[in-house]
Amino acid sequence: MDDQRLIELIKKYLDFEITHDFNDWDNTDFKVYTETTTDGYEVFIATFDDRNISICEDVYYYNNDLSSAVKQEITNGMVFYIEEYLYEDMYFDDELVELFVENVDDIYAERFELGITEEEEKYLKEEYGIEEEEAEVA
Repeated sequence: MDDQRLIELIKKYLDFEITHDFNDWDNTDFKVYTETTTDGYEVFIATFDDRNISICEDVYYYNNDLSSAVKQEITNGMVFYIEEYLYEDMYFDDELVELFVENVDDIYAERFELGITEEEEKYLKEEYGIEEEEAEVA
């Protein structure tokens, strides 16, 4: 099972989407993008409200904190806009794989609803040590 499949499953399980398409800007709930200060410094914005940005809460000087900030905001039904190059620079795929691992027992319990194949089911049991009794309780 590759990382892209794990990411697909965590998105489906938590019911959220990520777009890099600027044309979807107005249809997103949370936005992550760059801005440039008057004196030429690049800063990173992670906000629900791009019209009322809080300097203290929404602006980051370094992009290495963005992944955890976005991860904390993931809730069902949300759509995130993340600039494509920034998505790669902040290693968000790694954060999503970690999120998958944190939820693997619950994901396994919902394997039929999520469309997990028998081969993937076997992989999850072997890789993450899931036992049927544990999965049934979750």
